[in-house]
Amino acid sequence: MGLSDRQYARQREPRGLGGFSSRYSVNTWIIIINVAVFLIQGFGGKAVHDWIFEHGYFSTYQLVPRLQFWRLLTFQFLHGGLMHLVMNLLGLWVFGGMVERHLGPRKYAAFYLVCGIFGGVMYVVLNGLGYAALKMWNLQSVPFLLIGSPETPLIGASAGVFGVIMACAFVAPDAMIQMIFPPISLRMKVMAYCYVGIAAFNLLVGGQNAGGDAAHIGGAIAGFFFIRRSHLLHDFFDVLNDSRKPGPSKRKPASGGGPDQAELDRILAKIRAEGMGALTEKEKAALRSATDSRRSA
Repeated sequence: MGLSDRQYARQREPRGLGGFSSRYSVNTWIIIINVAVFLIQGFGGKAVHDWIFEHGYFSTYQLVPRLQFWRLLTFQFLHGGLMHLVMNLLGLWVFGGMVERHLGPRKYAAFYLVCGIFGGVMYVVLNGLGYAALKMWNLQSVPFLLIGSPETPLIGASAGVFGVIMACAFVAPDAMIQMIFPPISLRMKVMAYCYVGIAAFNLLVGGQNAGGDAAHIGGAIAGFFFIRRSHLLHDFFDVLNDSRKPGPSKRKPASGGGPDQAELDRILAKIRAEGMGALTEKEKAALRSATDSRRSA
């Protein structure tokens, strides 16, 4: 995972999810929940660890035929070890804030979870096809397919992280990222597509973490798609309430309270081309004003 110069990452992060909390951003809450689950598993004893794992991990068998759909969410908050956790949360810490600022808290939460869900779906598709090839034609290896047991567990936040990285490649494609290993600088879009290419190559040759790479590609595809069509995320949380139901009338912001749409479009285009670090203080203030107006509207 790379570390950027993070000037854009140090901008003020959006706060809360629809009134859930005004203290932390959604990205921060995702990190906190992942750490909390890991600590509970680590210090709660073997019985607690095993119970959380057994009821939270994802596999083809748990979805088909057992139809335990909740595992498409819960597996995203389980990790196999400290390094697994650290690498995923490092990616969220560096890149998640940028995507949350672009989408807003509610859509960002939906975006992250949807990318993880698509990672699980990709895993099921490739594992199901691979298992069928094994049983029907006794094929021991097929490029891009997962020839393995349908009960093999899948855990980790990396599908969502890959979606976030792909979103950054759209939001700030030319922002420069300083990699940890190898120690080189890359443009955001180059780094993102390199990561996807590595995952695809590992799937092609049947690498050691092919199942994880299947989820990475699923998350990346979802990230590529939904960052460009974020309006499709609007109804994600409607299982809790109807977001389309008319709410109380809201006051229109006073004229002159923020930048006009043309100026806002220009600023957003500049972010996509050069990254947040290229903005002037006046442009940053205008972007904050527009963001605050959208939240209060």
